[in-house]
Order: sequence, then C-alpha cells, then structure tokens
Amino acid sequence: MKSNLKSTLYIIFLYWYVHIKDEQKWVTVNAETPNLRNGWSIKNGDIHNGENNLNRKYADYLNDTVEGNSKMDAIEEGLSGQSEDAVVKAQQEDGGEITENEEKIKAAVQQATDEKGKAEKASSEAETAKGKATAAANAAKEAAAKVTEEAKTNKDEAVKQKGLAEEALKDAKKAAVNAKLAKENAEKALETTKTEIANELAEKAQAAEEAQTFSTQATQEATQAAEDAKKAVKAAQDAKAAQDEAKEKVKNAEKINEAVNQATSAKEQAEKASGEAETAKEEAYEAAKVAKEAKTNKGDAVKKKELAKAALDRAKEAAKTAQKGKENAEIALERTKAEVSKELAEKEVPAAEAAQKEAKDISDKIKIANKPVNKANLASKRADEALDKAKKHAATAKSAAEEAQKAESVKNAQQASTKAKDAETNAKKERIKAQLAAEVVKAEAAKYEANKELEEARKAQKQAEDVESAIGAENAKKKVEIEAVEAKKQLDIVEKLAKEVSESEYILTEDSVTKAKKKASEAQEAASAAKSAKELAVKAENVAKHILKAENAKKEAQQAKDDAIKTKTEAEKYVGESKGEKATAAATKAVTAATTATVKATEAEKEAEAAVAEANVDLEKIPDKENAVKEKANQAAAFSKEAVKAKNEALIEAEVAKAEAAKEEASKAQIAADEAKAEAEKAAQTAPLNEVTVAKGKAESMATLAKEKAETAANEAKGTNDSADSIRDKAKTEVTEEVTNKIKEINGKAENALKASKEAKKAQTKAELAAAVAKAEAAKDEAKKAQVAADEAKKQADESAKTVESKAKGEAASAAEKAKEYARTAASAATEVSSKAKKAEEEVNTNWDKEEKKADITEKVNHVKGKTSQAINAEEGAKRAKEVAELALKVVKAEVENDKAKKAVTTAEAAKDEAKKAVESAEKSKEEAESAEEDAEMAKDEEKEVEKKAQEVAENANAAQEQLKIAEQELQTAKGATSMETLDQAKTKALAAVEEAVKNGQAAEAAANVATDKAKKATQSAERAQKAAEESALKKKLKVLEIVKKYSKEGYNTVDNEEHVLNEVEEQASEEKEEEEEEEEETEHSVSNEVEIEDDEEEEEEEEEEGEETNTEGEKSEDNSPHSDTEPQEQNQSVKPPEQSEKTLNDSNTQALLSDNYKNVANFKKMADDLTKNIISTIDGDTGVIDTLKDFAEDLNQFIFSM
Repeated sequence: MKSNLKSTLYIIFLYWYVHIKDEQKWVTVNAETPNLRNGWSIKNGDIHNGENNLNRKYADYLNDTVEGNSKMDAIEEGLSGQSEDAVVKAQQEDGGEITENEEKIKAAVQQATDEKGKAEKASSEAETAKGKATAAANAAKEAAAKVTEEAKTNKDEAVKQKGLAEEALKDAKKAAVNAKLAKENAEKALETTKTEIANELAEKAQAAEEAQTFSTQATQEATQAAEDAKKAVKAAQDAKAAQDEAKEKVKNAEKINEAVNQATSAKEQAEKASGEAETAKEEAYEAAKVAKEAKTNKGDAVKKKELAKAALDRAKEAAKTAQKGKENAEIALERTKAEVSKELAEKEVPAAEAAQKEAKDISDKIKIANKPVNKANLASKRADEALDKAKKHAATAKSAAEEAQKAESVKNAQQASTKAKDAETNAKKERIKAQLAAEVVKAEAAKYEANKELEEARKAQKQAEDVESAIGAENAKKKVEIEAVEAKKQLDIVEKLAKEVSESEYILTEDSVTKAKKKASEAQEAASAAKSAKELAVKAENVAKHILKAENAKKEAQQAKDDAIKTKTEAEKYVGESKGEKATAAATKAVTAATTATVKATEAEKEAEAAVAEANVDLEKIPDKENAVKEKANQAAAFSKEAVKAKNEALIEAEVAKAEAAKEEASKAQIAADEAKAEAEKAAQTAPLNEVTVAKGKAESMATLAKEKAETAANEAKGTNDSADSIRDKAKTEVTEEVTNKIKEINGKAENALKASKEAKKAQTKAELAAAVAKAEAAKDEAKKAQVAADEAKKQADESAKTVESKAKGEAASAAEKAKEYARTAASAATEVSSKAKKAEEEVNTNWDKEEKKADITEKVNHVKGKTSQAINAEEGAKRAKEVAELALKVVKAEVENDKAKKAVTTAEAAKDEAKKAVESAEKSKEEAESAEEDAEMAKDEEKEVEKKAQEVAENANAAQEQLKIAEQELQTAKGATSMETLDQAKTKALAAVEEAVKNGQAAEAAANVATDKAKKATQSAERAQKAAEESALKKKLKVLEIVKKYSKEGYNTVDNEEHVLNEVEEQASEEKEEEEEEEEETEHSVSNEVEIEDDEEEEEEEEEEGEETNTEGEKSEDNSPHSDTEPQEQNQSVKPPEQSEKTLNDSNTQALLSDNYKNVANFKKMADDLTKNIISTIDGDTGVIDTLKDFAEDLNQFIFSM
C-alpha cells in the first residue's frame, strides 16, 4: 500500500511540476539569479517550498502553516528521488494522521491505482525521465550543499547539471502527455483527499484547542488550590497561636487542642490537594502541548484532549478538596478561637463570683448590724448583676463555642467565633465591674465602721456626761472627748478614700481595679484607727458608768428586799388555803424565793459601797482602775440582780398559785352547771311544758355562762402559767424590763382568773335552781301522765275481761289508784320548788359577793333541791304504778287468748268427728263403684290432716295456759317492786310470757280452722264418691253400645243413629238432672277445668294407653269441678258410633255435638270410632272375629262410661 501511495503522489507531483506556467516556475527558480537552475536559487528559495507555489493554487488543500509546507517538502523530496527515507520519515512524522486517515484516502488511492494500467506506458517513460531528473536533482543538491565553500568552483558543474535537467524535462513533457488521462483521474482523487485531509486537520486543531482550554482551566484550578492551601496553612498557624496563648490562661484546653488538630488536619488535606492540583495542571499542560504539535495526528490530539480533560477534572477535584481543606482549617480556626473565648469567658466567672461573694459578705454584715448602708448595698447589687451578666456572657460564649463546633460553613463558624469573642470581652468587663463593686463595698463598709465607731465614741462621751454625781466622772468625760475627736478625723479619711474608690467604677480597666483595691485597703486601716479611738473613749466612759451602776444596784437591792417580804406573806396564805396540787407547789416556791431575795439584797449593798471607794483616784489612774471598779460594781449588780430575780420568782409563783386555785374552783362550778343543764334538758324532753322549757333555757344559759367563765378562768390560768413558763427561766437569770412587765401581766391574768371563778360559781348556783324547777315540773307532769295511762289501762282491762274471768283486771285497778296518789304528791312538791327557787335566785343576784350572806343563800338552795327530790320520787312511784297497770292489761289479753284456745280445742274435735263420718261414707261408695275410689282416698287423707291439726290445737292450748300462769306470777312481782329496775325485770318476763300465750292461743285457733276446712273437704270427697257410685249404676242401665252390630250393617246411617241414641240419653238425663239440682246447689266449687288431649294417630296399643290416660285426667277433673247437668250428655256423647270408613262424617251434626263441652271425651270417642272402623274393615265379615268384638265392645262401653 505504501508503494501505491508513493506512485500516486509521484504522478500528482509530476503533473504539477510539468503543467505549471513557465513564468511562474521561473520566477521562483530565478529569484536571485537569471539562471534557471543555479545553486543560489536552491539555496535561498526552495523550488517547491509550498509558500511560493502551492499556496497560490493548490497548497490550501494541505495547510497554510509552516508545518504543512515542511511536510510537503519532504514528500517532494521523496518524489524527486532525493530520498525514499524522507518520504518514510514524513509518513512517520504524520503516521498517526495517515493511519487515522488511511481508510478515508483509500478510495482516492484506489481510483488513482485504477488508472495505473492506462498510464503504465507513460509511467515507464516517466521513470526514465525521473531517473535522470533525480540524478540531476541529486547533483544539484550536492552542489547546493557545497555552494558556500565552493560556489565559484562548482559553477560550471551546476551549468552542466542544468543541461541534464533540461533534457530530463523534455522527456518528462513527453511522458506528461501520455499521463494526461491519469492526471485527470488523479485530480479527482486529489480533490477528495484534500477535503478529507482538511477535515481531519480541522478536527485535530479543535481537539488541540480544547486541550489547551482544559490546560488553562487546570492551571487556574491549581492556582486556586495553592491559594486555598496557603490560607489553610495560615488558619492552622493562627489556631496554633491561639492554642499557645490559651495555655497560659486556661486549664481545660481539650476542645481547643481538638480544634487545633482539626485545623492541622485540614491544612494537610489542603496541601495534599494543592499538590495533586499542581500535578494535574502539569499533566494538562503536557497533553495540550502535544495536542498542539504539528506532528500529532487527530487521534492523538483527541486522546491528549481527553487526558487534558481528565487532568482538569482531577485539578478541579483537588481544588475542591483544597478549598474544603481551607474551609475546614478556617472553621477549625474559628472553633479554636471560640473555644479560647469560651474558656477565657468562663475563667472570668470565678473571679467575678469571688468578688461578688466578698461584696455580699461585707454587705450582709452591715445589714445584720441593722444599719444598712445604701451605697454598699447598691454596690453589692451591682456585683450581683455583674456576676449574673458574666455568667450569661460565659454561657453565651459556651453556646457560641458549641455553635462553632456544629458550624458547617466558614461564615457560620466566624459568626459563632465573633459571638464568643464578644461574650468573652463582655464577661471580662463584668468581672472588672464586680471587682470594682466589691472594692466599693469594702470602702463603704469601712466608712460605715468608722462612722459607727465615731457614734459610739460620742455616745460614750454623752453617757459619761450624764454621770455628773459620780466621783471621778469629770476626768473620764475629758478622756472620752479627746478620743471622740480622733475618731472623727479617721472618719474623714475613710470618706475621702471611699469616694475615690466609687469613682473608679467609671474606668473599666485592670489598673483601675488595682488602684481601687489599694484605696479600699487604706480606708479599712483608717476605720480600724477610728475603732481604736472609740475603744479608748468607751473605756474612760465605763469608769463613770460602773460607779453609777454600783449605786443603782444598791438602790435596786433595797427595793427587792421590801417586795420579797410582802410576797412571802401572801404566798404563805395560799399554802394554807389551796387544795390544788399546782397551786400548793407554786405557793411553796414563792416562799422559798422570797427568802433568797432578802439575803441577796444585803450582799448587794456591801459591794456597791466598795465600788465607789475604788473609783476615788486621779485622772491618770482612771484607765487602770476600770477593771477594779467594774469588778466591784458588777458584784454589787450581781447580788442586786440575784435579789431581784428571787423576788421576781416569788411574785411569779404567787400569781400562779392564785390562778390555779381560781381555775380549779371555776372548773368545779362548770361541771356542776353542766350537770344541772343536762337534768333540765332531760326534764324538758320528758315534759315539754312552758314552765319546764323556761327553766331549761335558764339552766342552759347559766351553764353556758359557767362554761364561759370556767374557760376564762382556765385561759387566764393557762395564760398565767404560759407567761410564767415563758419568763420563769429568764427571771432566774435576768433582771429586765421584760421580766417586770411580764410579772405585771401575770398578776393581771391571775386576777382575771379569780374573778371568772367567782362568776362561774354564781352561774352554777343559778343553773342548779333552774334545773330544780325544771325537774320538779317535769316530775309533776310525768306523774300525771302515768296516772292517766294507768287509768286507761284499767279501763281497757275491764273492757277486755268482759267475756272471761280475770284476776289481772283487779291488779290494774289497784295500780291506777296508786298512780293517782303519787301524782298528787309530785304536784304539791313542784309548786313549792317553783316559789322557793325564785326567792333563792333573787338572793344570789343581790348578795352573792357578800360574805355574810353566803350561808343564807346556801340554805335556801338546799331547800329547793330537797323538794325537787321529793317530786322526782313521786314521779317514779307513779310510773311504776302505770307500768303495773299496763302489764295487768297485757295479762288480761293473754287470758282472753287462752279462752279462745280452749274453744279451739272443742272446734277441732268436732271437725275430727265430721271427717271420720265422711270417710265412712266414701268407703261405702267405693264398694259400689270403682270410680269413687280416688275420692274415698282423698277423704282418708283429709281425715288424717284433721286429726293432726286437732292434736296441734290441743298442744297450743296447753302451752297458752302455762304461759298465762307465768305472766300472772310476774305481774305480782312487778306490783311489789320498789324500783324501776326490779319492775323492768318482772315486766320483761311477763311480757314474754304474754306474747307466748297469745301466740299459742292464736296458733291453736288457726289450727282449729284448718281442721274444720279439712273436714269440709273430706265431706266433699265423700259426696263426690257417692255421686260417682250413682252415675255408675245409671250407666249400667243404659246399654247403648251396639257398635259392632251397627257398623257391620251396610248402609248404616251413622248420623241418624247417633241422633236416636242422643235423644234417648237426653230423656234419661233430664230425669236425673232434676234429682241432682238440689245437691249441686250446695256444692261450693263452680270452676270447670278443660283438659286437652292430643289428637295423634298412633299405633293401636298407644291409642289404648292414651285412652287410659284420658280417663285418669277426667277423674282428676271431676275432683276439682262440680257435677253439672251435662254429664249424662257427656256420657252419651262418648258412646256415639262412628261412621263407616268409606262414609263422610256430617260436619254440622259433629260441630253441634262437640261444641257443648267435655271435648276430651269426644276426642277419645273419635279415636275409638276410628279404631273400630279399622277393625271392621279388616275382619271382612268373619263371624268368629265379630263375636269376639262383641265382648270387646261391652268392655269398651264400660270403660267409656267409667271415665
């Protein structure tokens, strides 16, 4: 193929070479010299360089670039025979392109090859010319190579070679003519090849251009990756710097270290990605470079473009990774910064907290002193606020750090980091505020202390001035005055420093804090100096104070001695009078304490005189004498205090004894008043009379008043004890105004208890008088009621005992008389109670507080109570009489029931005789007719029941008699009873006996009634048995069943024969009806029960059994229903002959017969008729069978009539 290509190209070249215009050819050849083929023209301008020739007409099909011309030169060189290797080299240089375009140019080559045969001859000639031309060309080329050195020498040789070339040219012209046809065909192949090659070159150029674009983009990506890597490195360095800075300030750097590690990792990632981007960039550049080179064919260019694109993608990916690394590094940096800010912000909190605590402690101490300083308190609050804000800022920093940790973008991380930094800054400011506020509190506290010391110094000065009468007081006052001035001086210093410290709060710097601390410390020192001056002033003041104290102790002891003696006398009185345990104990304590107070008072007088002697020295020695004077004064005060304490204890215990005694008396009065109220209320419930109600109301009122007074006394006593308990221990250890006031309070409560106790006793007495009136009136009324009840019982007993002989009736009359006597006694006593109670109450209201009238009042009250007891006793007697009368009435009722029981016995015996007769009658009827057997048995059963009930009647009558005797005995016991308890016991037993007697009597009467009823039923059963016997006799006379004969006749009219039989039965029944009407009118039962019999067509044996069951049910129905005048009809209906099996029953006649009653018999008849029809149809005239059936008919007839 290579040979064909060379041949084709050679032909194309030869055509081009021969036919180009001479003037054009020679213009190029002779560019430097007029000679056509001289060396200079070869040297300075290639004959076939493409630029001067091909570009004008044909070169555009190859390329308009230098590379394209160089390729063409090589081809020309090869075609010219100069070097086949040159052609091969050109093909190798463009091997990729030729290989790639081989398929496309095959067609053109093949077309040119097809012309080969036609041009073989011309080719042969051309070969010859070619050889010559080649030789000439080679010679010319060699000459051209040597032209520089041997230009002149070889000139002739060149001319010679020129001649040879001209000959060759001539030969070539000849060959060209022969090859014209081949040229035309080659031109077509050339044009096709030109187009294909141009397209391939254009695609190659496009691929090279795209490769270049990819390379450029890869370069940009690599540049960006490098930039991001630098930023990542910078971020990692900043994070490390922040970490190093934080190490000195914070302890907990775990998260900071973690963030730095993240930044470092991100930096490494970015650097690695940057390297990868740089590598990709280089690969893209190399690929683009190769794609752009002329020797690169289209396929390689496309491959290089793809390589460049892949490198670009890697560069982009690396750039993204680098950017991500940069962002991660920056995020890590921000996280580091946020963590550092968080840690620093949190570190500010403890410092602020310490300052706040210090400020609060000092401020609280000032508040405890009960003199709050506004500035210090406000500063403390500012410290609190600063601490709260610092905590909030720390929390904000922490939150921001958490947000930074969660941030996924640099922006969010930066925002969180900025937020944390701001929070750190603010936390620091708040810490400074808290520290400055604490120093303000210190300074203000120092000012407060200094001011307090000054006030105490001045106070000491004033107190010293008040002790004018004491010996040595003037020197002490002067010393106090000097020290007070010194305290004022120190206070001024403190106030100045405090002001400066307060102003430092406006400058929020660390230096401001340092200065404030220094000034606050100086203020504290000045306050201490003021305190020292105060102490000296107080010391001097104390000398005068102790002297005054000693003198006052002496006076106080003397007063305590006097009060103790008086209290002792009063306490000894309560010891003798009171019976209460608490009162006695308290009085005993009072006597003991009063004795102790007298002894201590004497000791106090002695120590007071010694203290005054100690203080009588020079001014310079006064401070040295302070302790000695103080000791003596304290001893005097101590003894005086002990005397006063003992005196106070005696007073307290004496008042407690008084209150306890009053409480005890008031409690007793309340209990008595409550008892009187309860008695009055009970009387009002028993007798709701006006007099009783009024008395009850008064008793309740007085009981309420007594209760109130008792409660008052108890409360006052409790208050006395509570007050005593609350002050008793203190009174033993202290002598204060509180103790004195408490003793006055105790005295007032004890007096109130005593007064309430007296009022309670008064209310008790009035309540008892009112209760006496109520009880007496109630007793009178109850006695009257008892009398009325006894009279009523007597009347009822008389009425009930009219039909019987009664012992209890006399007892009721006797009891009613006794009740009347007791009622008169109760009324008389009640009248006297009412009048005497009024007078006694008037005496109580008027003279209760008068000691001389107490005996008279007591006598009158006791008289009223005595009469009240008399009325109550009469009431109880009347009630007992009433109970006896009522009990006698109950016994009378038992006597009446006992009489009824006796009569019941007689009734039961009569019933028994009647039942016996009925049984005998029924037995006789049973012998005459089997149908009477059941009634006879029923009569026997009833007779047994009658005998049983008769026995029951007798037993209950005997029991009633026994219980009556017991009731009469208990009635006698109740009559002789002297107390309600005894009477109630007898009454309970008597009532139980009466109840049993009544119950037994009633049971006897009921049993007698049952016996009578059972006897009647036995009689009725006997009557039914008799009627059954009579009916049986009648049925035997009727002989109406000729069933077999009638049914054996052909043409037998069932309806007509039935009507005939029915008429005969009705005639006989009408005669019997008149005889039985009178008996049936006496029968009490009138209810007829209909018995339904199932109409089932079963086998013959089942029908016979069902017939027997129907018969039994019919007999039972007769036991419960009267025998009516329809029985004969019923019996006749039951024996109606059936129709022949082939004849239809007359519906109207059947309905008339069955609509009457006793449908059960009719149904049974129908079943019998059906059975007979079946039998007749079966025997079919058999005489033997017919005779047998005649006997069966008689038996069946008897069976039906016995139903």
